[in-house]
Amino acid sequence: MSTAFDELLAAIWRGHDPYAGFDEAAHAPDRQGWNSRHPYLADAVATLRPRIIVEVGVWKGGSVLTMADALRDHGVDGCIVAVDTWLGSVEHWRARQFPDNLAIRHGQPGLMGIFMGNVIRAGHARRVIPLPLDSVNASALLRACRVAPDLLHIDAGHDQRSVVADLEQWWPMLKPGGMLIGDDYNPAPSPHWAEVRQGFDEVFGRLGLTPLENAAGKCRVSKPLA
Repeated sequence: MSTAFDELLAAIWRGHDPYAGFDEAAHAPDRQGWNSRHPYLADAVATLRPRIIVEVGVWKGGSVLTMADALRDHGVDGCIVAVDTWLGSVEHWRARQFPDNLAIRHGQPGLMGIFMGNVIRAGHARRVIPLPLDSVNASALLRACRVAPDLLHIDAGHDQRSVVADLEQWWPMLKPGGMLIGDDYNPAPSPHWAEVRQGFDEVFGRLGLTPLENAAGKCRVSKPLA
C-alpha cells in the first residue's frame, strides 16, 4: 500500500527522491526559528489527522519538524509539502547580519541544505517533501497535480500585499473542514508585524470569518464544510 509520501512524491517530483545522495554531514544541525513549537501546530495534527499538510515559508524547518513529530507520535499517514525558495525575504536581506542569517556562500543562500539536513537527522525524510518554488508557482503546481491540503501553515512574506496574495492562492485549495494556521498574527495594538495581521483580517473579513482565533502570535481558522 502506498503512503501519503509515496503518492505526493510521484505527483510532485515524478518519483525522484530529492534527498537522494544528499550529505547531511555537510550542514551543521541548526533548528533556529521563531514560534516553531506553537501548540496550534501539534493540536491540528492530533485533531485533523491530516494526510496532506502544506507549509508556505519554511526557513530551517522548525515548524515543519514539529508537525512531522506529531504525525509520527499520533500514527498518522501524512506528509508535509514544504514550500520555500530558501532564498530569504526582504527582512532577511535588509538585516545587518544577513550573510550569516542566510548562510550565504558564493553568492547563494544555503538555507535549503540546512533544512534538508535537519529533516534527515530528525528521521522525517519520508514525511517531508521539499518544494523549492515561490508561493504562486507552488500553488499552481499543486493544483495541476490535484493536491489539496487538509492543513495549511502560512509563514512567508510579512508585508500586507504578500500575505493577501498567499491567502488568496492557498485558501481556495484547502479542503472543506480543513484548517489554516497563520504565523506572526499579533492583535492590535501590537505594532509587531502589523501588516501580517492586516492581511489576514482583510482576506478573512471579506469571507465573514473574522475575528480570527489567535494566541501567542499565531491565528487559526477552519474552512466551512459548505
